[in-house]
Amino acid sequence: MIVECLTIFGLIFAVVVVYLHAGRKDHAFATVPLLVLPAANVLSYMLSGRLSNMLPMDMFTVYTAINVFAVVVSSCLVGIMSAKFGKRSTRAAYITMSLVFNVMLAAILVYNMYGIVYK
Repeated sequence: MIVECLTIFGLIFAVVVVYLHAGRKDHAFATVPLLVLPAANVLSYMLSGRLSNMLPMDMFTVYTAINVFAVVVSSCLVGIMSAKFGKRSTRAAYITMSLVFNVMLAAILVYNMYGIVYK
């Protein structure tokens, strides 16, 4: 899922650039937390094997821990960025959609790695 995560990262980054180009800095910064999980997944895919040699955990556990930590960090950033929205309904929609995206993407990534590791 490296290619898929790089594609997701590229698309979201393009949205950030378009928002910046349009002069919508608040919207661009609100989109940045969605970049955390795809970037962390690429890093965890590359580093989990090496880290599992140093830690008393297998590769899948390290991979999952990094992805869960990325979801937590991204969720915290979503909460911080939500303060920029004036309306309560807009804030709730932004938080809900962002968290659903992060949790679903993390679940898909971990499930896919589980299938690769434990065939």
